[in-house]
Amino acid sequence: MGYTQFTEDVFVVDCWPDNKDKENVLKELLTRLKVYNCPIILCGHYPVNPEIQKLADYFIYDSNNDILLEKDYLEYGVNSDRWTDLGNYKIINKVDFHHDYAIWLTMKNAFNLVKQLGKKYIHFIEYDNLPDEIQYRQAFMEYIRSNDAVVYEYSEGSTKEENPYSSTYIFSIKTDIALELVSKINTKEEYFKNKPNRWQLEKVFYQTLKSITNSIFVSKYVPNNNELNIFAAWNRNGITKNGARLQTYLGVDDFNQLYIHFISGFSEKPADKDYLIEINYNGLKTFKTVKKGEYTLNKIGTYVEGESVEIFYQGVTIFEQKLNDEVDEFRRKNKIIRKDKPTNRKVNYNFVDGPFVEIIEDGDYLYNVEFINKKNNKLEFNLNLKSNHWARTNKKYFVDWLIKIKGVDNDFYQEYEMDLNNKRVMVCFESKSLGDSLAWIPYVDEFAKVNNCEMICSSFNNDLFKGQYPNVTFVEPGSVVNNVYALYRLGLFYDNKRKIDYSRHLTDPKKEPLMKVASDILGLKYKELKPLLPKLGKKKKKLVSIAIHSTSQCKYWNNPTGWQEVVDFLKGQGYEVRLLSREEDGYMGNKHPKGITTQPKGTLKDLIKVLQESEFFIGISSGLSWLSWASGTPTVIISGFTDVDLEPLDGVTRIINKNVCNSCWSDYEFDPGNWNWCPVHERTDSQFECSKTINGDDVIKQINNLIEKL
Repeated sequence: MGYTQFTEDVFVVDCWPDNKDKENVLKELLTRLKVYNCPIILCGHYPVNPEIQKLADYFIYDSNNDILLEKDYLEYGVNSDRWTDLGNYKIINKVDFHHDYAIWLTMKNAFNLVKQLGKKYIHFIEYDNLPDEIQYRQAFMEYIRSNDAVVYEYSEGSTKEENPYSSTYIFSIKTDIALELVSKINTKEEYFKNKPNRWQLEKVFYQTLKSITNSIFVSKYVPNNNELNIFAAWNRNGITKNGARLQTYLGVDDFNQLYIHFISGFSEKPADKDYLIEINYNGLKTFKTVKKGEYTLNKIGTYVEGESVEIFYQGVTIFEQKLNDEVDEFRRKNKIIRKDKPTNRKVNYNFVDGPFVEIIEDGDYLYNVEFINKKNNKLEFNLNLKSNHWARTNKKYFVDWLIKIKGVDNDFYQEYEMDLNNKRVMVCFESKSLGDSLAWIPYVDEFAKVNNCEMICSSFNNDLFKGQYPNVTFVEPGSVVNNVYALYRLGLFYDNKRKIDYSRHLTDPKKEPLMKVASDILGLKYKELKPLLPKLGKKKKKLVSIAIHSTSQCKYWNNPTGWQEVVDFLKGQGYEVRLLSREEDGYMGNKHPKGITTQPKGTLKDLIKVLQESEFFIGISSGLSWLSWASGTPTVIISGFTDVDLEPLDGVTRIINKNVCNSCWSDYEFDPGNWNWCPVHERTDSQFECSKTINGDDVIKQINNLIEKL
């Protein structure tokens, strides 16, 4: 079946099927050509799969692929470098080799075989063309009968230029004309020499053809589905893909940065519109509009050997190049040169909520920024930063930072070491808790001394500290403080999943002393420091202060008779027992013991005075226990939900029962919304056993020991 009128015709298919996609297109072409019932000669310089050879009638393989290598360009007078000067940049692209003469030899081999076959008409077609059956017959096979050759313009009007040329990937020619054509050039020297701008195969073919005959018809074939020249490297002037008149070139600079250079339009035919294109490289997808008549250079990332660059226009691939070369070799052939210009570059540094770098200048440069921990020389963070952009690491706690900035596309280099000496540093307390403030304030003062810096502190208890720390300037939380060089925040920080936020904590703060939370965040070596409070008590009285309330039931002493037994004992020893807690009797079901006096409402300084006049204090895990310890009063803490070393050790008598469940604060996520939180035994008889099993006698025994030492 098929056509029967083409008995004098033969197809010559040139091929280079070096991958599966190309093999598949070649097979499709050979299968399609069979409809014309003409012999098919398959030829080329690349070995072809035997199964594909069977689809042709003849196969010519020439192992001598006589290409012109770059090293021989000078000898043959060939200079095929192309370049674009873009002001600040220049891109130069070289070609490894030219296969023009090798294809000429392929034509010569095939045309001589056609002569032996006695066929009159040759239809030459490269393997990466899948022309429409009917249109190809009408536009080439029928027109050759009344012309010596039918050619297809490389770009519109290319056969009418001063230095004319036509496509060589598809044409038809009479056999006698073809033989005369290839006989005109018989050596590589004849092909290349003395043709400084005429050695390209398209020009040699067409201009030699014109020297033989004027009976040349320009085919009107219209490719409607991008079916011609499918595997063309779309970076050549004049090759149109999917209707886009656009040139594409790649280049690499001295810093291994890969660029893509777009030229809107061709030298012979400008673009008539803008092109919205998609760029895919190394897993990243970006979109760009190449405006009509525009020359652009776009950085698309670091050169990665083995990756591919793909360009799409209207969903169709119009450019694809795999980066097969090692970067230095690729740069040798595709070089980006940046012309350094003076810049008013300014680099801003600060350490507010982590190290911050900002590069301000009138320019468009790229810099690599490294944030290094000087203590262990560890690279904590690394990124590429553009001009007029900023970067900050996510580590907010103190690190002795070294910041290195190196130009990626320029020769700038700078190292900056954090130096707090005589700098304004601010520490913000993010917790309103009295115990937290008392635990952390000594480390703010210590930080200022160690680093010789001007310290500003915002806390919720400034009145307690102002007179005690003359080297610290206290401001109210939320105050605007200008010209701060570094800022650190003290608190217990969680992420949005209620997990410890390790961008703000060096270690798990729930597993270490509350005071160490501050020393870790501020980068200080931990040692227990007692805060400085005003001396307000006049002299000791026969007085014991107690505090029974807190912010969750797990913090209470949950023995039902414990407090009353202790109060009765103290009263029997002649002590006044003063309750300092502000909560009312029966608060959240917790009754006050009988026989106590209640501290009138007042200020924290009033409480300090009472504490300093008390012989000792008894409390639980709460802020008033911290206040007692800070006031210099011997302190007894009854607690099971925190471990011993989470509260102060020096000057504290700690009562805990280690034989039952205890110290859950360090091992479980605390739920502040659950008043009866007991992570292991809630709603069982063992709930709060950590403190419930501490009885009055246990506490009285420790009190007796303490009284003996007074």
